[in-house]
Amino acid sequence: MNHRTLTGILALLMQVALYAQDLTAVRELKQLWKYDEATALLSDMIREQGPKPALLEELADCHYQSGNTAGALELYSQLSGLQPDKTLYQLRLMSLLYRGKQFEPVIGLGHGVLQRDSITQVLSLVGDAFNQLERRDSAEWYYRRALSRRAHNESVLNKLCGILLGREQYDEVLSLTSAFLAEEPDNLTILPVSGLAHFSKGDYTEAEAAFMRMNRLGEDGYAVHYYLGQCAQKIGILADAMKEYRLAWQRDSSDVGLALTLAKLHSDIRVQGWENWYDKALEMLSPDQRTIANTIAAHQNYALSAYRNGRWDLCIEQYKKMLEYSPKHYSAYYMIAQCYEYKKDYKTALSWYKKAQAAFAPGSRGREIADGGVERMTAMIFMSETSGKP
Repeated sequence: MNHRTLTGILALLMQVALYAQDLTAVRELKQLWKYDEATALLSDMIREQGPKPALLEELADCHYQSGNTAGALELYSQLSGLQPDKTLYQLRLMSLLYRGKQFEPVIGLGHGVLQRDSITQVLSLVGDAFNQLERRDSAEWYYRRALSRRAHNESVLNKLCGILLGREQYDEVLSLTSAFLAEEPDNLTILPVSGLAHFSKGDYTEAEAAFMRMNRLGEDGYAVHYYLGQCAQKIGILADAMKEYRLAWQRDSSDVGLALTLAKLHSDIRVQGWENWYDKALEMLSPDQRTIANTIAAHQNYALSAYRNGRWDLCIEQYKKMLEYSPKHYSAYYMIAQCYEYKKDYKTALSWYKKAQAAFAPGSRGREIADGGVERMTAMIFMSETSGKP
């Protein structure tokens, strides 16, 4: 072996050693989550040594781990073209495309991978893509196939049950969740699914038990207390319902529906200050087209609660406000008339009964109420005007 050949071999060995040393340094930087430094070192290596697949793969992984979706997508597409049968590249591409909401390509890539290997995560991701496209039947098929490979998979089971709940297939949801919870009774992903299925089916005691278990396990958020309140209210334990709704309100005071529920519940059981909850709800509602129906309902419920509590002036005030948003809500006419009648203001009551009389067609229930009111108020006015005469 001549001197020139020996020198060439030594140079090549030194280059290989430096390459291995640099690649080791890159991987150590990645383990320390120093992706920017690893990317800089890899970029230098690629400039010096060319776009070797091993270097491109390391660089693509740096982009993927650091959240550089565009850079990772470009490199994995390039690598996939070089090695189309390498599953890792296909999986990374699927993940990146899903992040970018490109669901059809995810499905296409997934089908290609599944022809070679039924990987549970791929089945789930293809199901997720179909779910995002609102193709529920296809999503269900892939979720069931994923569960057939790994039955104890809370994420996939949760998504499958979401589809089944949307179809009101409560018994199947309960069958699936019961089997899972038999092995893992304290699972906080599946417990609420079971509770919701029981609640939707009308099994309020079973639903309450599920949400109570969640609460004992440390779940203390809005949803747990809201559904505990719903269960207690359905069962008829209004004091417990009140307590749970108040706890839910403490966790999220932005839900106008909950404010209205609390308002009605407070008024129904005659809790002092129930009016404040209606006022709170109405403050949260703005009179635009998106919330006009809620505003009308809030004023109407407020008025009905005032009526049941004998607050005639407040009832009149709320019905009149409701009519500002819904002038054709004619039942408000005879309700206002009745309040004036209870106040013994028979002339004003008569005018409102006449408004109701004109609004309702003959033979309707509203017209019967209005006709009776007009007749009654006319008689009361006549008696009051003649009672003082000799």
